[in-house]
Amino acid sequence: MKYDYDLLVIGSGSAGFSAANAAKGPGRKIGIVEADRLGGECPNWACVPTKVLLKSAKVYRDLAHAHMYGVFLKDASANFLEIMKRRGQIVGALGGPRIDKIADKLGLDVLHGFASFLDEHTIQIEEKQVTADKFVIATGSSTVIPEVPGLDKVSWIGFKEAVQLSEAPVSLIILGGGPVGCEFALLYASLGTRVMIVQRAPALLHREEPEISALVADQLEKLGVKIYTGAEVIRVDQNGAMITAKIRKEKTMLTIEGTVLLLATGKKANTAGLGCLAAGVRLDARGNVITNSELATTAKHIWAAGDVDGGMLFTHAAHYEGSLAGQNAFAEEPRLLDERVVPRVTFMDPEVASVGLTEAEVREKYGTVLVGVFQLRGLGRAYIDGNVVGFVKLVADPKTRKLLGGHIVSERAGELIHEVALAIHLKARMDDLAEMIHAYPTYSEAVAGAAAMAEVV
Repeated sequence: MKYDYDLLVIGSGSAGFSAANAAKGPGRKIGIVEADRLGGECPNWACVPTKVLLKSAKVYRDLAHAHMYGVFLKDASANFLEIMKRRGQIVGALGGPRIDKIADKLGLDVLHGFASFLDEHTIQIEEKQVTADKFVIATGSSTVIPEVPGLDKVSWIGFKEAVQLSEAPVSLIILGGGPVGCEFALLYASLGTRVMIVQRAPALLHREEPEISALVADQLEKLGVKIYTGAEVIRVDQNGAMITAKIRKEKTMLTIEGTVLLLATGKKANTAGLGCLAAGVRLDARGNVITNSELATTAKHIWAAGDVDGGMLFTHAAHYEGSLAGQNAFAEEPRLLDERVVPRVTFMDPEVASVGLTEAEVREKYGTVLVGVFQLRGLGRAYIDGNVVGFVKLVADPKTRKLLGGHIVSERAGELIHEVALAIHLKARMDDLAEMIHAYPTYSEAVAGAAAMAEVV
């Protein structure tokens, strides 16, 4: 049968665009279907705009401490509209229009509209039906809306709206204390907003090392953020411009008020309305597309990549998965998914970065753990810069001394973590990091320092 396309990728985000690019080949007709802005969440509403805004917030915070470096300023202020203007300029440079040009240069057809499977090889895009021999589903994810009484009658925002506000909120209630919630708390607290975080888990960033969670909470509290961990939202109400949230923390009932309510309550796969069953694609109980180690779905001609398969919800993981899915769609010998070494970064101040196993995970597996911790207060570069808050923590197999995990809180932790990631990937020993010469004075010395101090506990 003759199809309109050899491969159609549904979704143009990190996974989708990578899949389409990887699938290119002589004589192949590749198309991308996008229901919203080309490029998806990361360049338009998530990674890029949030980091732009966080940079402005950091500059403003640093100005408040300029006197520590012998620099004295008068009347420094943050202009929210100018901050948002810069965000718009950078999103414009890295987002939609730029990606349109890249798609055109790569020879990819872009079809705009919401896609839904009609059968195994046909999708409906608005009023048009399109066929393809093969598909990659890369529709991403969206915010989970929790079942909280009263929420359906309250004006709330998600991360997309939070990066496009016309003015800084007077007060902000954030439901969720994961990376998204913590980054927005840092951003708006820095700009003068009274911020409250309500987190069901017992700690912020609860999947990180306990020391990291505690340090992040401490840094946010110094900015005036009120943190309610181990707390459940019982009800929300709105009276005019004010939103009220009733929360239960242990046996105590509390009421907090804010002018804006932000949901940072996790992500769910965008599979609603996609018609997966019509194509023979099965979903799990949470609505994620079920895939195997080749990223193939239960339909032999359809693959899935990125957030939609419920794996690691990171842009860089989506890029990797998309590339793998695009290659496997035409490969005689498919490549297997390998996400054992995937670094992650939460852009706090100082930054938080981790890769591999935690101390608790290593201890559960081996009984004991080889662990080394180096505090930044013992680092020359940290003193020079005035950034002495933070640490590097490395964990390894107690017998072989092979590195299994790294956890960093530091200025530029997002860059530092990749030395650790490479060491894990190459199956290096703790001693390899300790013995390698690191330039002085740099933050990277803390990695060597942690390795040198490692002992079995």
